Amino acid sequence: MSAKRDYYDVLGVTKTSSHYEVKQQYRKLALKFHPDRNQYLDAGEHFKEISEAYAVISNPDKKQVYDQHGHTGVDGRYSSADIFQGAQRGDEFDSNDAWGWRNKGGALYFLDKYDEAITCYDQAIKIDPNNPVVWNNKALALYFLGKYDEAIISYDQAIKIDPRDADAWNNKGNSLNFLGKYDEAIISYDQAIKIDPRDADAWNNKGNSLNFLGNDDEAKKCYARSRELGYGS
Repeated sequence: MSAKRDYYDVLGVTKTSSHYEVKQQYRKLALKFHPDRNQYLDAGEHFKEISEAYAVISNPDKKQVYDQHGHTGVDGRYSSADIFQGAQRGDEFDSNDAWGWRNKGGALYFLDKYDEAITCYDQAIKIDPNNPVVWNNKALALYFLGKYDEAIISYDQAIKIDPRDADAWNNKGNSLNFLGKYDEAIISYDQAIKIDPRDADAWNNKGNSLNFLGNDDEAKKCYARSRELGYGS
C-alpha cells in the first residue's frame, strides 16, 4: 500500500460519524486485521493503516487539520509516533480499559518500540489476565527483543487460556526454534497444524526445524505442503 488512502475510507465512516461510531468501527477492523489473528501477508500493513486512521479521526484537533488539508496537513504537523499515541492520551484514554492498553501497545509495537509496548500489554494483562490475545501480543514483542525464554512463558499463558490458539502454538515454536530446541519446536508446530491443517506458516516452520535436525526428506514434505497452501504467495 504505497499511497495513503483517505482515512474515512480506511475506517468505513464519514466526516459526520459520531465518535462512538468511529470507535466501534475501529475496534471491529482492528480485531479483523490484527496480525495475531489474520495470517495474510499484508495484514500487518492493514492494521497499521487502520490504527493510524483512527488516531487521527478520533482526535478533534488532528481531525480538523485532516479535514482541511488532508494527509499533507497531518503529516507535516505530527510525527508518526505522535499520530499513533495521540489517541491514547488525555480524555481519549481510559486507564481501566484493557482494550485501550492493548491498542496503545499495538501502536508502539508497529513503531518498533517493543519495550514500551510490553509495558502497555502488562497493564492490559493486569486488568484482563484471561485475554489470550494480549499474552500473545506481549510474547511477540519479547520475541523481537530476542527474549525467547520470556516469550515462551507468555505463549504458554495464551495457550493455557485457549489451547486451540494455533497462532500461539506456531509462535511458541518459533521461539523454541531460535533457542535451538528443534524437537520441542516441532511439537508446537504439530499442535498448530492439528488445530489448523491449512496453516502454511506452521508447515513451513516445521520444515525449518526438521531441516536443522538434518531430516531433509521430512523437511521437503513440509515445505511442499506449505507451498500448496500458498506460503510465500
